[in-house]
Amino acid sequence: MAERQPRVRIGVDAGASKTRVVALEATGSLIGAANGPAATLNGRADTAWRTVQETIRAIAPLEAVDPAAMRVVVGIAGTEIATAYRAFCDSAPAWGSLSVVSDAHVACAGAHDGRDGAIVAVGTGVVGFCRHAGDSTRVGGWGFPHDDRGSGAWLGMEAVGHALAAADGRRPRDTLAEQVLAAYDDDPGTLAAWACTADAGAFARHARLVAERAAAGEAHATALIGEAAVHVSAVARALIGERAGLALALTGGLAETVAPWLDADLASRLTPAVHDGAHGAALMAGEQTYSTTESNS
Repeated sequence: MAERQPRVRIGVDAGASKTRVVALEATGSLIGAANGPAATLNGRADTAWRTVQETIRAIAPLEAVDPAAMRVVVGIAGTEIATAYRAFCDSAPAWGSLSVVSDAHVACAGAHDGRDGAIVAVGTGVVGFCRHAGDSTRVGGWGFPHDDRGSGAWLGMEAVGHALAAADGRRPRDTLAEQVLAAYDDDPGTLAAWACTADAGAFARHARLVAERAAAGEAHATALIGEAAVHVSAVARALIGERAGLALALTGGLAETVAPWLDADLASRLTPAVHDGAHGAALMAGEQTYSTTESNS
């Protein structure tokens, strides 16, 4: 029988861009961390467990640890897809204990060092999540392209559309358009063909160009970052509601880019994230009890 408190606490943050694992001792000291490929339930469910296991095994000290001594919390994108979530849980490997929650849940736990608080994760997607008085709430994060406005995937898609419009004269051909087109031999047909099969992670890779051109003061890129911040502000406001004292953090690869553009009252209450999502999942693995029920409001 597995121990009531397995001695190794493993946190997994699996998303559309990468999978990250953090392993902690029962004391909270760091054993190691590793990064792996993307793993989600809305596009990579068939390979998600393999990716998670391979990333865990990439932490060398864990090779000698009995799986029964591992307490694992997996935060993964796509838990709102009920059938995929159930199938994923049903096919889970055998560890000492396992809980599967959303990637937003573990991001929130990490950002606030396991305490109550709210986050808006701005990366490949956009989702808001809070833990407060034993309850949890999620806002947004329904996936790309039908949701996740303001995300890296959305910014990348907008950049591609801008480049195509610039290529045929509907918009001025600025540096952003030039850089997007350059990756496809300056051929709008090649770019359009790529876009027809690209997923969220692929579009999100173009978000870096938008952020760079906005930092340089380029008009269209700046307008896109401003619009992204409008969408992120709306998620934060819906999430916080009347809970004026709830700590708020932005997480994700675009957090620093978007933060200065948030509505002023939201920007003024931001607190820095303490840990990343994988570390947050490892902290959750050390909790005696926590709610894995997530509601939208």
